Amino acid sequence: EISAGLAEVIKYGPIADDAFLTWIEQHIDALRARDRTALAYAVRRSCEIKAWVVGQDERESGLRAILNFGHTFGHAIEAGLGYGEWLHGEAVGCGMVMAADLSVRLGLIDEAYAERLTRLIERAGLPTRGPRLGAARYLELMRVDKKSEAGQIRFVLIDAPGRASLHRADDALVAQAIEAHCA
Repeated sequence: EISAGLAEVIKYGPIADDAFLTWIEQHIDALRARDRTALAYAVRRSCEIKAWVVGQDERESGLRAILNFGHTFGHAIEAGLGYGEWLHGEAVGCGMVMAADLSVRLGLIDEAYAERLTRLIERAGLPTRGPRLGAARYLELMRVDKKSEAGQIRFVLIDAPGRASLHRADDALVAQAIEAHCA
């Protein structure tokens, strides 16, 4: 449960505050050990970032969607396996790895940044390889995600360290990102 909760903390680094991502990397062992001081800071900073994002987009017209980084892939994992097989945070952690990979494939970030995020997710005790549902099944499940519009999947992707936005991507690229990270 701690690891699953950390997925929701980790996401704030790549989407809004790269310095926070660095702090998490430096304190991941303390967070997993339930160090009260580290947990208090992680929760406080996560709340500050979420409040800032929501304050910028109270009516959910765009920016607020970045809070769903990793969730499009993660929801497909949860739905494809049957809810309850993986904890939500486990699916989101793996989904962030896939979303970072797609960000690389679209030329938004370099591979080193995606690998950095993957290593942190691993260190948090989260899976970085998704279940083998087949890329077609992932795509089918993602088309019904709440961020999809008229069957067009919109992904929250990393534009640069600490910055994210919504993107569309070719199914073939999405399939490559999925297949690269399935067990």
